[in-house]
Amino acid sequence: MSKSLRDQLMGAGLATKQQALKAKTSNKKTKKQAAKSGELTDQEKRRIELEKQKAEQVERDRELNRKLEEERQQKALLAQVRQLIEMNSIPREAGDVGYNFVVDSKVKKIYVSEGMQNKLSRGLFAIGILSQGDEEDYRVIPATVARKIEEREPTAVVVQSENQSELTEEEQEWYADYEIPDDLMW
Repeated sequence: MSKSLRDQLMGAGLATKQQALKAKTSNKKTKKQAAKSGELTDQEKRRIELEKQKAEQVERDRELNRKLEEERQQKALLAQVRQLIEMNSIPREAGDVGYNFVVDSKVKKIYVSEGMQNKLSRGLFAIGILSQGDEEDYRVIPATVARKIEEREPTAVVVQSENQSELTEEEQEWYADYEIPDDLMW
């Protein structure tokens, strides 16, 4: 069995029996005086400080875990958006008509077919953005998919035209005086 520190010090000749008894009695006296006066002993103070430090560490760990979980959820959400755009993008290889749209106050242009341009302007198609580092890739996607993507990440859908029927009757009458040419391209 292991001996107490007091026994080990006495065995090594570093302390005498009188010194050990004196230390023991002074320790008891200190505890009694602290109990009577309502003060805490050094040992109790250290124990309370350690408990406080443990509680703070647990709180820091909990906050760190919450942040990591939020980051994980955000990455999963972006992966879902990316997958939705990639799986539902409509090929536009034979695009010969330029379609202009605004992203972060900058005008961008993609080439689409005439039918795609018509559907983009009527709100049947939308333009989604795939970000890969510093590069951005714009894809044409159906409007139903664009709404699902906007629920998850609003910045992933760049352009989605709303229906033109949202004008009031007064506005429609006012615009009726201005005829729009059929060959107008924006």
